[in-house]
Amino acid sequence: MTGIFVMLLLVILLVNRVLFLYSGRSLTYRTSTDKKVYEMGEIIKVMPVIENRKPLTLPFLRVDEYYDPSFSVEVNSYSLVLMPYQRVRRTYELTAAKRGLYHVEAASLKLGDFLGFYEAYQEIPLKVPVVILPEKKNLRNIVIPYHSFQGAVSVKRWIMDDPLMIRGIREYTGTESERYIHWPSTLKHDRLMVKQFDFTAEKSVLLFLNLETSKPFWKNPDLEAMENAIVIMRAVMEELTNENVPFSFASNAYNDHASQRGYYFPPGISKDSLKKYNEILGKMGKVIAMPLEESLKGFTRNKQSYQTFVLVTPRVLEEYLSPLRSFSKTFGRSVVLSAREENLNRLPKEMELYKGGF
Repeated sequence: MTGIFVMLLLVILLVNRVLFLYSGRSLTYRTSTDKKVYEMGEIIKVMPVIENRKPLTLPFLRVDEYYDPSFSVEVNSYSLVLMPYQRVRRTYELTAAKRGLYHVEAASLKLGDFLGFYEAYQEIPLKVPVVILPEKKNLRNIVIPYHSFQGAVSVKRWIMDDPLMIRGIREYTGTESERYIHWPSTLKHDRLMVKQFDFTAEKSVLLFLNLETSKPFWKNPDLEAMENAIVIMRAVMEELTNENVPFSFASNAYNDHASQRGYYFPPGISKDSLKKYNEILGKMGKVIAMPLEESLKGFTRNKQSYQTFVLVTPRVLEEYLSPLRSFSKTFGRSVVLSAREENLNRLPKEMELYKGGF
């Protein structure tokens, strides 16, 4: 009787060992999210799928899923038994409170046998990307005109015909406003002469987001001002899209997916473009591709393509003052929205200035 019991025990131990050795085979794990881009605080659904693709039962499986520390949950753990050819789908929810590019990092699978004698581990790298957009706010609630005479914030005013862009002088026809009469030419020709303006056919805006907050950029960066500038840029793009104003988007933020330095997209207007730009804002880090001064030189060469230049910046550094003065004279109409107020009083009066109101 004892021999039979020992034999039976050995068979059980052998079967248990064989089953354990095969437990990790034909076992698959994958995970995904319900979408790629989310607003701050929006529910992120993580959907793991575990599948046992063999005719043997997996008696014990523990799953540990590791998320980015910025998520509301860093580690999600659960245990289950998988029957032959069984597939298990689960859904878990988490949130993120800060803008950025995050990842569902990895998963660890712990496999066990029926008797609890053996353990095996599998590490599965995942790197499932999740983009959290900058906070969505109304432009009028986050920027304040620096000069009281500017009136309320209005992107439409940024692209109105500019009376400073004079192409020449022509004879008065009676339909022009009296304020456009050019008196020196009127006296010279002894008849009313008016200014002839050189307006662009398409009133497009060049938006530039500067992420530089110090010199050098990596020394004591002002992260709060940087984040506020990104929020302002999103609000400006939303406003221009709502007003059907074509705009070009550019930035000196580091771009690791292109050969070009920074970002540049030609003028246009569409909901799809806005979604793409917002996603780029969500992914932006703290590294810049070039200083603002270098970017301004390139835009000066293409000034004929735009009606207005709009700079969104965390702050106006001392080193920006001279380049911005020169740029304003060369480019024409320029608007500056700065998260910090410093040095705005030293910019040309011809520039339309706004400060952050966070």
